[in-house]
Amino acid sequence: MPGVLIEDGAVGSGVNQVSYFGDWTAVTGGAPATPNGSYRRSTQASSGAVLRFTGVQLDIYGLLGPDGGITTISVDGQTPTAVNTFASSASVARIYQSGLLNAGVHTAVLVNVGWHDPASGGIQVTFDRAQVYVDSGPPPGQRWLSGANGDPIQNAPNVDAFCSLRGRPCDLAHVFVSRNNWQNIVQPSWTQANFAGWPGRLVISVPPFPENSGHTLTACAAGAYDSQWRTFGHTLNSTGRQNSIIRIAWEANGNWYQWSGSNPSAYVGCWRHIADAINSTAEPDPLLDWTINAHYSQNPPSHNPLDLYPGNEWVDIIGIDAYDHYPPSRTLAEFNNQANAVGGITWLYNFARANNKLFGIGEWGVVSGRNENGAGDNPNFIRFMRDWMEARANAGLYYENYYNTCEPPNIGSNLYRPIDQHCLFANNASAQLYTQLWSNP
Repeated sequence: MPGVLIEDGAVGSGVNQVSYFGDWTAVTGGAPATPNGSYRRSTQASSGAVLRFTGVQLDIYGLLGPDGGITTISVDGQTPTAVNTFASSASVARIYQSGLLNAGVHTAVLVNVGWHDPASGGIQVTFDRAQVYVDSGPPPGQRWLSGANGDPIQNAPNVDAFCSLRGRPCDLAHVFVSRNNWQNIVQPSWTQANFAGWPGRLVISVPPFPENSGHTLTACAAGAYDSQWRTFGHTLNSTGRQNSIIRIAWEANGNWYQWSGSNPSAYVGCWRHIADAINSTAEPDPLLDWTINAHYSQNPPSHNPLDLYPGNEWVDIIGIDAYDHYPPSRTLAEFNNQANAVGGITWLYNFARANNKLFGIGEWGVVSGRNENGAGDNPNFIRFMRDWMEARANAGLYYENYYNTCEPPNIGSNLYRPIDQHCLFANNASAQLYTQLWSNP
């Protein structure tokens, strides 16, 4: 989705350029450092900048600092958003993010209104760069990005094998980093090496910290791990995976991970720190995905997963992991009941659209490996999910990944691996319908 970077020096009135009016000064060098070593500064009211761009979303970056003033930013003549750029210490930050826009040419206007926070020493307004996002989503004939995990090993051949059997190449590969130490989480590892040169995009699920290591959400929320996540941003750059979808601290509404959201403020603070740190180093920014587990929420204490939402400024995609259990959907009425309930896929999709966010289904599948809480080989669930996706194609649904596994005691969602001593669950009827539906646009 990231497309064009408009730097402060891209002066002009054309598309993907910026024109300045009023009093602006070009600043080079100095602190805080910007990615290209320069930015523009205004200290006069009614000065402004006009950006023309082609895309579906816009991020604007500037400087926060002790002399920061208030700027207003609007896109296509809509109601301006007031942005306070005062901060006790200087830093480069994203100061504005538009909602999702229709594909095409748009105009953003930034104005120094001459006001400032009472604590600020001035009315300085700055422009460092703008990141334009383009819709590089589904390939021709497919209306959302579609992929799978590598099973039994997370590598390109296994992803390709799944997609070959379904008769349609995968756009995405869902990978999970090792969770045992910082090096395996944030530095280049087998996660990237196994997909070196693979043409699709990665969906990378990352924990907020290593497991069983004494790390906590509270420390994360205080910024203790920011440097690690800045390293992760650099890793995306060095491995050429800036276009990845990053699922941060997924399924925190459950109670099975060490980052489960029993303390909502700590979880939200941690998530925001990780997002800011990644975006401060990855160029361009990846898409950051906040994902819940479908159905009942063990956490937070309110049992409402939205109490764990990090906020629109930090989230690009709102997502869900939706399996056919707790409760299963043998009939359309059962599917619609669970989908519309709190924690259901339709309920969360509606929240995403109300907040102008893309929607993703990071994991989904039939469930034959658990017990009576799963519906087993249930092609109805495959049909219900496909129909659900079709109804929301080109209306915010951005991606989905089928999660295939057949080793006990997992969910037994297998659609393509043959039964053997390691693979105990097969779902032949579901596999046949999935192949039929996904082999065609």
